[in-house]
Amino acid sequence: MATGIQHSGLGRLLPAGARNDKPLLCVEINPPRGTEVEPILQRYASISGIDFVNITDSALAKMKLSGLTFAALFKQRFGVEPLVNLSCRDRNVIALQSDLLGAWALGVRSIVALTGDAVTVGDLPDAKGVFEVNSVGLLNIIATLNGGKDIAGGELKGGTSYLPGVVVNPNARNASAEIKRLIRKKEAGAVYALSQPVFDPEHARGFFQAAAESGIDLMVGLLPYKSSKSFEGISKVPGIRIPENVVERVRGLPEEKIADASLDMAMEIAEAVRPYVRGFHVVSGGSPLLALDLCKRLSAWIQDS
Repeated sequence: MATGIQHSGLGRLLPAGARNDKPLLCVEINPPRGTEVEPILQRYASISGIDFVNITDSALAKMKLSGLTFAALFKQRFGVEPLVNLSCRDRNVIALQSDLLGAWALGVRSIVALTGDAVTVGDLPDAKGVFEVNSVGLLNIIATLNGGKDIAGGELKGGTSYLPGVVVNPNARNASAEIKRLIRKKEAGAVYALSQPVFDPEHARGFFQAAAESGIDLMVGLLPYKSSKSFEGISKVPGIRIPENVVERVRGLPEEKIADASLDMAMEIAEAVRPYVRGFHVVSGGSPLLALDLCKRLSAWIQDS
């Protein structure tokens, strides 16, 4: 490579000559609920300083356009590498393999292996979840395809070379057990982990300091919010836990100052965990424009430090 830097982990997805010594920046994007992709693509037309985009896969069991397809369109348009969520909730092992091969043919190079949210939290609670394998099972499928075979043992006419990722939840009540699960995922092939959003700097520092011992690239989740209503909604999302001191801090703010305060609090968390993480994963939630504002702040901070 032009810089002589040996890329590792997520750095393998960086362009040749890119710095591998700075924190990486990733922003979450939700595909549309329909086929009109252009408004979302236009929203990100002028982004800069972003290393990756994380494309969701019908998050919270709410149907959206295929994340794999949207990721390919995004990469073709902007050249930014997508980290694409793939959920075991909606696919059996035949469909998982088929979608993985199809996404590779379209230019997708990294998959975030997810077990998937429960169907009951989504917009079709009576739908049937598949869950034939979990995230570790999906990692095993990816490893098999990367080896040039399907899981039935047949030779592929063209295999894959995916860089697999996973998710980690710093909000888990048993942090030690969550880190052990993360290690098992690494042993199954995961190279990086995107975290659920965290809201308390001290808790985040403790978790990521311990999780860093796993040796996996960690991307801390940061989620800004624009109002007290959106903050209350976030607090009800499965996998999210907001400490009481943060709740009291937000409740004590005038409504018009909540959005800016959420950006300030996200930056406090970024500063607290920077020594232990590979970068920052900005979660859009219901505020994609505010997420882009946070990306701008993080990008400037990364460049200046």
